[in-house]
Amino acid sequence: MSNVSAIKLRSAAVPQQGLDLSGDMDFVERVLARFQNPWDRHFLTLAIDATADALEHRNSAMSAAERVRADLAQMRVAHALKAAHVGQFRSNGYVKLEGFLSSSEVEMLRAAVNAGIETFEASPNSYNVTAAADALWGTGAGYDNKTSMQHDLGALAKAVKDSDRPRLLDPPRPGQPRGSFLLDTGVWRRVPALADFALRGPLPAVSADLLDLASIRFFDDQIFVKEAGAVDRTAFHQDLAYFHLGGSAGCVFWIPLDPVRRGGGRMAYVPGSHLWKQVFKPNIFASETPFPGSEGLDMPDIDADPDSFGVQYIEAEPGDVLVHHLLAIHGSEGNRGGTQRRAISLRYIDAAMPYRHRAGAPPQPLHRANVTDGAPLDNAIHPVVWPPTAPSA
Repeated sequence: MSNVSAIKLRSAAVPQQGLDLSGDMDFVERVLARFQNPWDRHFLTLAIDATADALEHRNSAMSAAERVRADLAQMRVAHALKAAHVGQFRSNGYVKLEGFLSSSEVEMLRAAVNAGIETFEASPNSYNVTAAADALWGTGAGYDNKTSMQHDLGALAKAVKDSDRPRLLDPPRPGQPRGSFLLDTGVWRRVPALADFALRGPLPAVSADLLDLASIRFFDDQIFVKEAGAVDRTAFHQDLAYFHLGGSAGCVFWIPLDPVRRGGGRMAYVPGSHLWKQVFKPNIFASETPFPGSEGLDMPDIDADPDSFGVQYIEAEPGDVLVHHLLAIHGSEGNRGGTQRRAISLRYIDAAMPYRHRAGAPPQPLHRANVTDGAPLDNAIHPVVWPPTAPSA
């Protein structure tokens, strides 16, 4: 049996703090050795088989489902994070984990994004970036952001008027209809399958390994849909600048749900930018124009001379996962392709990181108005997800 197979399928027992599970792990490996070619089989089918046998040898308060989830997370980290992957993340600020997600996980995340779009207009954090930018730059009708509450579009319009930073658009293909760039935050709170994946899937364990942390907190999620013909670029930025956090130990998983090719909304990174130890002003995504009143340095005009910054564009397939540091500078192309580009972003941070107000940054969903700098983050809003804990009785 290949090492990859053992890693993916040794999922019959989940580590509970304080227990020595080496005997269980040996037993599970013997169970999995029955399969001649497990890599080509659906890993969940094999995981269930291994779990059924292993559970006969275990007495634990942790449920079988939790047992599978947490150990699968640990085993998948061992598969995905070779020394070179960890090294690249820590030196370049990003890494691509090829084929990390199963086809069933990709389908689940696609369904989650589609569910988010179906309830898009009811979300307090959703924005049609294209329509808003058309209104801000005076090229379209006024934008009614309906229930969205994160941004003051009047203040942004004034900032655009006072700025010399242009709107960032890729040239459309001749005859191609315009598409929209849609984003929404906090989708996990209305899509249970996404919440289950974010809180109990493999990503918390990956975060702990990449960041060398013992405890991980889930911060939030965001979905990004660039429809065919949505030629809006995403300006280079750092994620930390948008978050009210008193630290930088965190990472973001950017998960493409459609093939991403040149001209189709590729992510771009400035290698090593997380090591600059600088926080730049958050911008309005459609332009390098900073949010009014934001703090930090002005972001360099990377789009004007990407080669001088060593910008790297990344192609990806569904199942691949891109991970970057909170301080890594990144952006993305517009989508000049003929199909939509859906992606989801999940953010994880050091569980000990406190709250810190960042002037000018948009408010985070559900943060209490009376929270003060240095206060711990609310576990109900940003739950601790690693290490896994046994479910309550």
